[in-house]
Amino acid sequence: MANNLADFQAEAIARGYTHDFGFNVRSAHADMIGELRIVEYVSFDSGTDPGDDVTMYLIESTIGLKGYLILSDSFHTDPSKAAFIDALLAKRSVNG
Repeated sequence: MANNLADFQAEAIARGYTHDFGFNVRSAHADMIGELRIVEYVSFDSGTDPGDDVTMYLIESTIGLKGYLILSDSFHTDPSKAAFIDALLAKRSVNG
């Protein structure tokens, strides 16, 4: 397991999670949520500045697209990215 975000991102990319969902999350429609699922997520706490804390989510689609989304865990969070992840997490909890 990686000790920092850069190492985890490199490991994820090596495992095929190459699509950055952060670039198109603003254009993601509600119907897209049904095609996606969170496979894994890891939070990284820098320990010094709460503004540096992030979570990286590994996401897969039903058609085989594999990617990631990095979400800040602070007040700097992009609201559209947070809503996208919240929808995927809600779906995950319903589906088990």
